[in-house]
Amino acid sequence: MTYRPRGVFARALYDKVNNDRYLEGYDMRLWYKLPNELPEKYQSKFVQLEEPDDTTRRWLDEAKVLSANLWLQIWHIIARLFLATFMTQTDVNGLLKRGSMFILSENHFKDLLVAGGFSPSSFENDSMIDILDIGAGDGEVTSRLAKSVIHMGSNIMLKVYATEYSWTMRDRLQKKKFTVIDRLQNVSNVHLISCLNVLDRCADPHQIMTDIYNALHPNGRAIVALVLPYSHYVESNSSHLPIKPLLPHWPQQSRSFEDEATVFFEQLELMGFNIEAWTKAPYLCEGDLRQSFYWLIDVVVVLSKKTGFI
Repeated sequence: MTYRPRGVFARALYDKVNNDRYLEGYDMRLWYKLPNELPEKYQSKFVQLEEPDDTTRRWLDEAKVLSANLWLQIWHIIARLFLATFMTQTDVNGLLKRGSMFILSENHFKDLLVAGGFSPSSFENDSMIDILDIGAGDGEVTSRLAKSVIHMGSNIMLKVYATEYSWTMRDRLQKKKFTVIDRLQNVSNVHLISCLNVLDRCADPHQIMTDIYNALHPNGRAIVALVLPYSHYVESNSSHLPIKPLLPHWPQQSRSFEDEATVFFEQLELMGFNIEAWTKAPYLCEGDLRQSFYWLIDVVVVLSKKTGFI
């Protein structure tokens, strides 16, 4: 008979001990490895990242420290119960300065972008490299992406734009000195556009991809991330359903990782993009009273646009 302590917090702490023990023994290299191969045209573009690097491990260590702060976690629970009655979960996270995400380190972003053909030197006639991050959240991932571009060469000047639906997150982005814009149509010829874990959380992913195509520099790159298995949830409307799902088989069918990744790539090509490089990586989130951190599995793709498509 397995012992289960009584009381909400006692059970949560008991679960945390067991969950964190599991995490200590988990092989994190699995986050970056493919279960099986994809069709050759996509398999040849796969970039195998190394196991979690030092930056990734530091983020995980910091998440463990935050999760172990009992009084902070209790405060978050109480505050969320109250704030959730009139705010979205994203707004609550922004206000409480919690829920930070992690996808790739600066070095991992750099390796993937280089493999995808992105190079600031190819825009030598432009005095500044423009980056646009769509749905930037608190800007932590945006910052790592920007730093990866800076690491590609000396004397690189950046202008970082960001969009974000949540008003509390927009405030955090502005404090990081990013230029927050309301519409993608307000920018053009952007050298690098990122759309990371947004397409399965927005009302119209197809319109966003059209906007990315129109805003992207002819020689620029877009970097897009999608959680697989694919499941769509729109926070901003009452049905929580998209106008049209990104992957056409959802929600009627469930498919393997390889099949869904292939369908995703095919959809991107139909939208006017070339698959230049891609990888598999964890979409990490800060933990809580029950577990130090959580993760989903991302497909992260570097795209160029087909000329004259839209």
